[in-house]
Amino acid sequence: MKALQSLKNKMQEDYNSTFDFEKYDIEDNLKKEIVENEAIIFRNFRSMSDSMFKVCKALYENSLKLKADGSFMEWYASFGLSKDKVSELLRRYELYMHFGDKKGWVTSLSVRAIKMLSNKEIDIKIIYDAAELQLTTTEEIKIFLDARMNENKTFDIVPIETNTKFLQNKFRCVNYNSFERLYKNLNKMDSKQLHAAERELEVLEKYLKELRKNISDRNKEFENKDNLKLVGVADDTAE
Repeated sequence: MKALQSLKNKMQEDYNSTFDFEKYDIEDNLKKEIVENEAIIFRNFRSMSDSMFKVCKALYENSLKLKADGSFMEWYASFGLSKDKVSELLRRYELYMHFGDKKGWVTSLSVRAIKMLSNKEIDIKIIYDAAELQLTTTEEIKIFLDARMNENKTFDIVPIETNTKFLQNKFRCVNYNSFERLYKNLNKMDSKQLHAAERELEVLEKYLKELRKNISDRNKEFENKDNLKLVGVADDTAE
């Protein structure tokens, strides 16, 4: 019994909650219970992630073994799997293979999100960025993919004094009206709406960071050209 209690205590010590309990003045005894349940959720979700990964991996391996003689479909149908479910699991395994360090994220994705992120027309670099941002809901994934898939399209900036106040640029998700509503209705928004707004801002911040870097790199190109011209003038003077 002592050994089991010691193991339980050790498992509890290894888990640290990141929730700000002090912000909400949550008492220590209640905090302890919440952290214990949080640890249970965390560990069992991790276990569920591992289980889902194993299911997808086993299905993928059997697909390689049985597709050659055309028996794969009959095999998975024999124990109740549908074509759509098998397609989803195989697509999910593709994401597992690319993001082995983010099994929890892949497991948390809905069927629709899996379809969106496993689209063959999407560059794998875009999917990697989505994984880094830990996008999970289909709404935020759609915003992100629409922005990235259309980033090379030409755009015009509509003057700020126009009635539309809409910036038609390559990000597409940059809508003046949406940010104006955010400022006006911030105190009225529920947690789900705030979460969606935060995700949209994260996507925008990422693009702004990339844009600043591109501008900086472009400026350096001009600086290098100017320096070469100055060197040329100096050489001519020396002669």
